[in-house]
Amino acid sequence: MRELRTPPDAMFDPITGAARVGSYRGELPRVDLTPLAPRKLDRLLRHKRWTYVAIVSDEIFIAAAVVHLGYLANAFCVAFDKVGRRLLVDRSAFGPPFAASVGDVGGEGSSARAWLPRGRVRIERPRGAATIAVTAAFRGIELRARLDPRAAPPAISVIAQPPGGVLIATEKRQLLGVEGEASVLGRRISLDGALASYDYTSGLLPRRTTWRWALALGRAQSGERVGLNVGEGFVGDAECALWIDGDLVPLAEGRFTFDPARPLDPWHVRTADDAVDLRFVPGAAHSNHTDLGLLTSEFLQPICLCSGTVRLPGGRVLELRDVLGLTEDQVITW
Repeated sequence: MRELRTPPDAMFDPITGAARVGSYRGELPRVDLTPLAPRKLDRLLRHKRWTYVAIVSDEIFIAAAVVHLGYLANAFCVAFDKVGRRLLVDRSAFGPPFAASVGDVGGEGSSARAWLPRGRVRIERPRGAATIAVTAAFRGIELRARLDPRAAPPAISVIAQPPGGVLIATEKRQLLGVEGEASVLGRRISLDGALASYDYTSGLLPRRTTWRWALALGRAQSGERVGLNVGEGFVGDAECALWIDGDLVPLAEGRFTFDPARPLDPWHVRTADDAVDLRFVPGAAHSNHTDLGLLTSEFLQPICLCSGTVRLPGGRVLELRDVLGLTEDQVITW
């Protein structure tokens, strides 16, 4: 099992200028990519950044995101009913780059905002604040929540240099506490006591980028709170991890098996060492198919119920049964 190191105090070594590549237990330092892309045009075309939040309760899955592509802004919000296994709301909006912003830190002081005609999202943790404020407003849904990382396990943070790209920094958190509520199609839903996942990513990415991703968030059959982040491609095993109550356990890279022609059929997600063996059964899918010339994207994100096993270091096996989560297949040219 790989070791998670203490995060560095800066992205680059002050003497050599080299990126401090690695997988870390804790928050990223400030992500300033100017040394690698000093020209504004380079950053405009290649700098991609986003903040994504998912909130899971016994009855609902809600996700909201702000995405800044340098030359284009995007925000979306999705709500999925666990009992009815259907999407209640699926809204997405695009706009000019000045209509959104994503900051240069993932922890304290973070800020992601989108103010588009068809939807608004704000995900912020001001300096000195203990919690992350999340608000979203789209047709059919309004979300107002606070995410509390204080009782959650540490984040996993990654600084990576992918083939064809320059540098990627990502910080992922799971098992954040939640207080708040959502109004979905006129129905008020309390989110008090729910669990949340948080993803901040910023990087100079390859012109063509692909990945597969799985997330699960809930409780194991034995009662522990569990969060799972498994990816295939992108930064590889560096971001793959299991959060269990107060602990963070690194995992091997994922291996995804599914039928692209039938994306609502079950997905099989394993890790390269077979420690994770999970079946994700989709109820519905959030998807986006974009062709804007400079930007083309095939994005598929089924929201699922997840069941199977995770083998922990030492041999103990966790069993998951109908835990809310998602899978994702992304192929994007940007």
